[in-house]
Amino acid sequence: MSTAPLPSDVIEHVNGNIQHGRKVSEFLELIEDRVQASGIRPALLTLQELLPDQAQQVGTRLGLAFVEAPNVRPGKRNVIFYDPEVFQPSGDWTHYPEEIRHRPATVRLYLLHPDTGARSRRKLSAASIHANFGNPEQRSDQLRSVLSNMVKDLRLGFISGDWNSWPQGRAPLTMDNVADRAYALDRSVLGDDGVFRPDDRADRMLTYRHMVWVGGHAATVLGQAGADRPTTEHGPDKDRQRIPEKDLPPAGLGPIDRTYVTEELLPTLISAEILATPEAQALSDHLPEVTRWDRRKLWAVMNAKVKAVRH
Repeated sequence: MSTAPLPSDVIEHVNGNIQHGRKVSEFLELIEDRVQASGIRPALLTLQELLPDQAQQVGTRLGLAFVEAPNVRPGKRNVIFYDPEVFQPSGDWTHYPEEIRHRPATVRLYLLHPDTGARSRRKLSAASIHANFGNPEQRSDQLRSVLSNMVKDLRLGFISGDWNSWPQGRAPLTMDNVADRAYALDRSVLGDDGVFRPDDRADRMLTYRHMVWVGGHAATVLGQAGADRPTTEHGPDKDRQRIPEKDLPPAGLGPIDRTYVTEELLPTLISAEILATPEAQALSDHLPEVTRWDRRKLWAVMNAKVKAVRH
């Protein structure tokens, strides 16, 4: 019978789109309340829509280092934060994304052994991504750029963010009856038959790459109810974007905000959760996702001897 890891051996990850950076202080209060209740401090954060200087605010308050991806134009950006006592960045990694509005924040991280501080043999290629809200072709291009540069064969990938599309089988059946027609077009792709369908291409691409949606795995394999629930459409200002009940998929609408990892990392997953409390709903038009990982099991994966060929 396996025992639950000690809090010190749990790596917690939080993903969230902080709607135009409006309630960063409230978001930090939510995180701090969770730390006080559980004794577990996040070691990895993937945040989107932070404003200039907010990354420093988050990093200072939570004691985290960070990698920030500034936009092509001034404004909101993606940021990835990590605990320097848990992870160590690889100095030989630089990402050169195409000229896109929301550049993904990327970093390659070594894991530090919880007892000795030794550095793992392998690196975790981590990204905070905010897919283009209105152009499905650019959404696909963004993801291809991250995958082709970061998650090559036998590399470990951890990609989290706001995908502005759904997981396959969990997308609306149609967007034809959504009142906000601009939104309906933004979230749809045109098929060869001339029919617009809700976009699920990011999930298909990641699945084809043998990366796994963590929330879906937690819900269906680990039996953690709610880990795959929707992360958007709450709040009165979303009324015109809401999917009519008759157009919902049989398995229920999936989340826009998701985390994906390479299959090799799945045995290290402890839990996944969408924070859907009134406090979380008041923070943003996207609900935060929290995932937890067993640090010692993760060490076994990341310190394994694997010969990865650089092509």
